[in-house]
Amino acid sequence: MATVRTGTAAPPGDEGLSLLEVLMSIVVIGTVMASVAPFLVRSLNVSDQQRGDQIAVQVANDALERVRGLDPTSLLTGRSKAATDAQWSKAPAEVKDLLPAGLAADPMLPVTSTAGLRAPLPTEENPFPVNDMTFKQQWYVGRCWQPKADATHTDIGACGGTATGVPFFRVVVSVTWKHRACTSGNCIYVASTLVSNAADPVFDIKRPAPTVTDPGNQYAYLGSPVNLQIGSTGGRLPLTWTATGLPAGLTLSPTALVTGTPTALGTSTVVVKVTDKDGRTDDSTFTWTVVNELVLTNPGDQLTRPSTAVSLTVAATGGVTPRAWSATGLPASMTINPTTGVISGTTPAAIQTLNVTVTVKDGGTRTLTVAFVWRIAPPLVLPNPGNQSATIGDNGDYPLAASGGAPPYAWTAANLPAGLTINPTTGRVSGILTQGTRYITTITVTDSMGIKQTVSVVISVANRTGSDLRITAPNPASPNQTTALGATVSLTATGLGANKPSYQWTATGLPPGVALAPDGVFSGKPTAKGVHRVTLTLTSDQSVATMMFDWTVT
Repeated sequence: MATVRTGTAAPPGDEGLSLLEVLMSIVVIGTVMASVAPFLVRSLNVSDQQRGDQIAVQVANDALERVRGLDPTSLLTGRSKAATDAQWSKAPAEVKDLLPAGLAADPMLPVTSTAGLRAPLPTEENPFPVNDMTFKQQWYVGRCWQPKADATHTDIGACGGTATGVPFFRVVVSVTWKHRACTSGNCIYVASTLVSNAADPVFDIKRPAPTVTDPGNQYAYLGSPVNLQIGSTGGRLPLTWTATGLPAGLTLSPTALVTGTPTALGTSTVVVKVTDKDGRTDDSTFTWTVVNELVLTNPGDQLTRPSTAVSLTVAATGGVTPRAWSATGLPASMTINPTTGVISGTTPAAIQTLNVTVTVKDGGTRTLTVAFVWRIAPPLVLPNPGNQSATIGDNGDYPLAASGGAPPYAWTAANLPAGLTINPTTGRVSGILTQGTRYITTITVTDSMGIKQTVSVVISVANRTGSDLRITAPNPASPNQTTALGATVSLTATGLGANKPSYQWTATGLPPGVALAPDGVFSGKPTAKGVHRVTLTLTSDQSVATMMFDWTVT
């Protein structure tokens, strides 16, 4: 009998993977793995590089700790000039950028020494193996200077190569190793530190008693600010300061600074006292004198004849005595007394101009200077040309001449007859005279130093025709008048020419108490003695006549 076997059929969709599907899966997995592989490789490289960087930092820190463990005076020990020069020649740019002044060498080694390998900080590379890598330490020791910090600068600035300020050692540590991720496979890590070569402070709690530093006797100037720091040594902080006898206007601060502005002259006895934390005291006694400011008086420009004995005082007042004078610009024949300021001697024989500067310095802090011109020349002379006569309508020409003094000259004239003028440079008086009758003209010449000479000239201007307006009384030949004080005046002015009915009389400079009426009659009684220069003017229509004369009241 035949046996029949039965079984369960496979569910739909579970027939298994075809060969094609298996192949496609392998392709997809291979593609993904191929794209991830560079990332995994790069990750391993970065991890390896960072591990090297971290080790380099640790190696550099180890090198810096070696620096910090040394006494600052030992940093250069054993580093010869030859060895440091050789090290510097091979130093990478990253190191040289941090050492603008180059490397320093041990000054105690002879010039011929090549030492460096066995120095506390050797000049050769120091191998530092870690696992399968070798790191090389190297120390570079140089100098730099940092600006001093003060109350006005919060930024003390960089430590540079210019030898000004506070000196430091700058130690630069380089660590080098090989890694394909670095440029040309050479990696470098650089670190630096500053080391002060100043001595370590010594703290001593057993301080001696405080001692005031004697400032010595002091001087101040009335109205000028004072700033004096009193010093001390010893004592335990804090210190307490007091002062007695300070000049009016001055005070002592808690830090022993005397400031203020003196307000009164005189000498004071000052006692400054310091007390420390333990109650120990010390004091200093000195005088403080307040004086007037130094004043040096300029004597002004001088004019002296040649070969003449002179004595000129350049006076000074105030300040702290003694005072000391000095001068420049004086000839060999003239000197200044350094204690009195008197310039004496004999002027040079030659005509010349001296530019003199005189300086005085007091016993304190003041120095003053004055400058003036000293001309060596004959005296200024202006000859009087004498009284002059002319006629209305004349073309006047009156040259004047001066000599001596210090040319060039400047000329002026007052009360010239109408129509005349004076040349201010040459002194020539010229023009056409247009009015009579009598003028008292004053001519003044001034040289370049301001020295003046003056002359008075009487100029009589006569009428050309009978119709020319003129004054006939007072008498033009002798018009001056004399009257006793308090006497009644009896004088009438008269004239000729022009239109007589239109005559109008005026006058200036009359003695007090005397008056002139428009008709020419003088009246009154003089009330003041003296010589009065009167200008009498007669006007007729468009014509004018003038007479000047002196009226003396006795």
